[in-house]
Amino acid sequence: MKKVFNITKMHGGKNIQDFLTKNQGYSSRSMRKISLELNGVSIKSIKKRLVTGDVLAVEEAEKGSNLEAKYLPLDIVYEDADLLVLNKPPYLLVHPTKKHAEMTLAQGILYYFQHKGLNIIPRFYNRLDMNTSGIIIVAKNGYSQSFLQKNEVRKYYQAIVEGICQEKEFIVEKNIACKEDEIKRFVSETEGQYAKTAFKVLKENKNFEITLLEAELFTGRTHQIRVHLASVGLPIIGDELYGKKNAVYKRQLLHSYKTSLIHPTTKKEMLFEIELPTDMNIFKFF
Repeated sequence: MKKVFNITKMHGGKNIQDFLTKNQGYSSRSMRKISLELNGVSIKSIKKRLVTGDVLAVEEAEKGSNLEAKYLPLDIVYEDADLLVLNKPPYLLVHPTKKHAEMTLAQGILYYFQHKGLNIIPRFYNRLDMNTSGIIIVAKNGYSQSFLQKNEVRKYYQAIVEGICQEKEFIVEKNIACKEDEIKRFVSETEGQYAKTAFKVLKENKNFEITLLEAELFTGRTHQIRVHLASVGLPIIGDELYGKKNAVYKRQLLHSYKTSLIHPTTKKEMLFEIELPTDMNIFKFF
């Protein structure tokens, strides 16, 4: 994919490397996989200085993939030349694994791109557990992926938990660790990685002792929301790994429902918000 930059007075005098890495969000790694044209002429040196009025074209080499494209209906929230934003259903893996390779979101997206005539490999900015539903952001090129990784993306979830919260708003700030070759994580004062999640009560039912919470992630650790909630005695309903089995719900009731980001090209803030899936809309019955 080719991106074109018109050099303004603000960036005149900078070399190409500094302009792309410091001002446009390219990573050092992605700089090794691009070809350049300056004012319509192919160039090799990334140290060449830019002049006001220059037109710089950057084309990325497409990376290969061993994925097998497979048809999958996609719930597309938003799409443009840089981003694809999807609503992932529960019970669907993002990537193939050794145990599960029959159908994944990555394969469905690859099929979608190919049938649109796009030679693009899905680059996931975020991932969700198989049984977590909600917003997934896919970058269509290395530039957009690198830009999102370097800039703040705010992610909000909704979870239905067992129990009633003593406080309407609270923060869990505990390290998350895991033992080698184990899936399950745990909080620790001495091991693991720093993790922070902010929670807010949205609805509660004291008769059934359940609460609908909003969770905002400040870090992105594996199973972070699930571990943090279990650590304060509020396990997510249906979460068999950190709570207990549920006769009705066969997956953790956790949904990525809102995300805000700065668009890689327009540099404008964008907000995406989706409704709760049917199996989590249980408070409408109360």
